Amino acid sequence: MNRKIRKNKKQAVVLAACALLAVCSVSALLSKQIKAVSGSSDSVLHSTSYTASETLKLSDNSKVKSDYSESEQLTDEVIVSNPGNTLKGHQLIAENKKYQMYFKEEALSIIIRDKNTGAVMESIVEEDDGKSNASWQSFMKSGVVLQVLKGINIVPTTVDIRKAEKEVTLKEDGFLAKVSLKEYGIKFQLEVTLTEDGYTAEIPSDSIEETSEEYKIGEIYVYPFLGNTYLGERKGYMFIPDGNGALIYLEDNEGRFSSNFSQYVYGMNAGLDEAYTLSLLWGEYQSVNEAEKIMAPVFGMVHTDSEMGYLGIIESGDYSAKIEAYPNGAYTDYNWICSKFVLRQIYTQPTGNKEGSVVTRQAKRNEFDIRIHYRFVSGEKADYTGLALSYREYLLNAGELVKKEDDFKIRLDFLGIDKENWLIFKRNVTMTTVDNIRSMYQDLRAEGVTDIFTVYKGWQKGGINAVPITSYKADGDIGGTKELTKLIKESKEQGIDIYLAQDALRINPTLRNANFNIMKQITKRVYQENTYKDVFSSFRYLTPSRTAETLKTSAASYKKSEIKNLMLSGISNILFTYSNKGTVYSRVNTAGSYEAAVKELDTDFSLVLEKPFEFLWKYSDGINEMPAASSNYIFTDEEVPFLSIVFKGVLPMYSEYINFEANKQEFFLKLAEMGINPSFYITYEDPAGLQYTNSSDLYSSKYSVYKEYILSYYKELKEVHEKTEGAMITDHKQYANGLTVVTYDNGIRVYVNYSTTAAIQADGYEIDPMSFKVGEP
Repeated sequence: MNRKIRKNKKQAVVLAACALLAVCSVSALLSKQIKAVSGSSDSVLHSTSYTASETLKLSDNSKVKSDYSESEQLTDEVIVSNPGNTLKGHQLIAENKKYQMYFKEEALSIIIRDKNTGAVMESIVEEDDGKSNASWQSFMKSGVVLQVLKGINIVPTTVDIRKAEKEVTLKEDGFLAKVSLKEYGIKFQLEVTLTEDGYTAEIPSDSIEETSEEYKIGEIYVYPFLGNTYLGERKGYMFIPDGNGALIYLEDNEGRFSSNFSQYVYGMNAGLDEAYTLSLLWGEYQSVNEAEKIMAPVFGMVHTDSEMGYLGIIESGDYSAKIEAYPNGAYTDYNWICSKFVLRQIYTQPTGNKEGSVVTRQAKRNEFDIRIHYRFVSGEKADYTGLALSYREYLLNAGELVKKEDDFKIRLDFLGIDKENWLIFKRNVTMTTVDNIRSMYQDLRAEGVTDIFTVYKGWQKGGINAVPITSYKADGDIGGTKELTKLIKESKEQGIDIYLAQDALRINPTLRNANFNIMKQITKRVYQENTYKDVFSSFRYLTPSRTAETLKTSAASYKKSEIKNLMLSGISNILFTYSNKGTVYSRVNTAGSYEAAVKELDTDFSLVLEKPFEFLWKYSDGINEMPAASSNYIFTDEEVPFLSIVFKGVLPMYSEYINFEANKQEFFLKLAEMGINPSFYITYEDPAGLQYTNSSDLYSSKYSVYKEYILSYYKELKEVHEKTEGAMITDHKQYANGLTVVTYDNGIRVYVNYSTTAAIQADGYEIDPMSFKVGEP
């Protein structure tokens, strides 16, 4: 369809909508019973109300939330039946049973065509909408984009790869291009290989040459516009790995958004990025919450109209990469998603002890190979579920994810001791002793709760903030080492696993000597993690080498007492660049040190990790603090359980603490939907006693208050697990009326009704409002 015709149609729709709104406004004055309807398609989908029980045919895809618009006839540019040897100026250079690869040397661009359906994915923007400047034009029309820094300038320049000298060698399954940018003194090599499930693009680190003193590479994009779409011309969405997963629809945003999604894989870099306070206020009472960290180096694009999509997996370079997604309106009228590889990061260098600073860039580039593997999905698999299934298959085949026992356990974490200021010294505030835990277990066992998983925090001498832990020595106020060991063994005989919490990253400068073997930023300043609490106002990070030594020492102590269960935090989800004795170590070095330390522990201990990054998944027997939602960015349209689909039936997942969920009923339904085990943070004593400690934010945790919640969550969610144990999710659909249907490979279906007003019938089952039902095969 011609863009001019589309524009005229869009104007007609807008005029009609304005007339309708005018009528609605008059009607609203006549009757207060008529409700106003939001103008955004997202709001309409999410606010559909039902007043009576409704029968839904699950095969009716028009009601799936991500199917947000009517189908339009596909053009021969989207579905190419008989392309021959050329397609949009690209030459056919490789093909296999599933895909064809077309290539244009000038831009190093490619087009991938699905041989079964004829659907195509383009890697550049061929047309000019007349709205983009020369810099953006070169960006959108290049398969590889370099952002080059000149001298001390921190503002990068986009290099037009089309003007570079290229030496291209075609291979049976792709091509090898040697690229030379003589003006900038830069050379690199790009190799693209067609695979059975997609293609791989790689730029080896040792192929990058920078011979100019003036020009240096800041960032590299590899096929950033793969699958791009214009405004709302196509149906589908972009997938971002935010929280458990989220979608950005390919609809016309009409200029609503001026910003994009841009987050570092594995979170911010504490060695370079400036720390910030999260207590900033919006208006009078609203606060800013910390965004979810990206746990998996993936992103995706799905064209639901042509039933073709891809999942991009960063196989190398993930420690220095960002995932970026641009909905139309954010800089251009195109929708595009990609990974950006940061070779030199911009940071603030202090110039004085107290004040003064200058913004500069890394002198030495981050050394890593750039490699992205694009896995395509088609037909019924061309949706976010298909992307998750493809990722799960990839991880299992590569050994990056190992199938573990899929037991249901309710997670009950206990806080032992924290400290408060008292006269000259700091004194213990004891919340949960060994005997307290023993009595709570007995009480729950009498009620039929036997499948329990526990992380004991603050068990060590000095309490929860006495870090690092170098030996197995429990505080006397909880009962001492001997009593704790006895409890762990007794509980094991009863089928209860107790894991001891071990923060392997932090050191408390108030309680420990924290002047040596601590992390210094690239600026050579000691990094401080501020708590903004009265007792312990800040913590420091150990260097990776000291972390490894501490873990080895503490592990030897644990083994003497036959302690075999540990819960690791800190190193599981924090990575940084650091400076030590004049040498700068990148996040690649940090990740390597952490993985080696965890791998060594894994031989003798059962490990559960707190929100671990992908490179540690294969060593974990469970994942703590699994997010059930996303960061709720303004441009995201739908939350999806991407990670839950990947993990369910493979690795046990334990939720974030239910104590702090505002809507416990909705959160309960999400756990049933996603197969995540429930988690509570419990104290035997009233948490009011913690008001002058660093745990003052633990405002609701008393066992007597949460006992009924524990019993209810345990009973109902265990029934779901008994039907799905060992099974993996094969399909997941969210419907506009509030129904979600999850299908397992054993034929079981879980129906969740998020509607607050109406029962919904599906497959012969009636699901009441805000409830779920497990259907038989």
